[in-house]
Amino acid sequence: MRKHLGKVSFALLILTFTVLAFGYGKIRGDIGTGILIIGVGLSLITALISEKGRWKTITISIVSIVIGVYAFLIIAFFFGLWEGF
Repeated sequence: MRKHLGKVSFALLILTFTVLAFGYGKIRGDIGTGILIIGVGLSLITALISEKGRWKTITISIVSIVIGVYAFLIIAFFFGLWEGF
């Protein structure tokens, strides 16, 4: 089963982004953030548990990029608010 967890983690990541794409404008922002955190977190956990392979590498790379962009946007938002005062 562990050899298929890389594919499962990638599928969870795609499912998370699909739910967010189809829910755009229909779900509140905090619920969307919760869905994103839970989906990316579950995808990261299943990728870390899986065996080495292409799917594990792809999923961990995408999750790292998503977390990095999200952290950058949060920091940019805080500095944007700070400059206004």
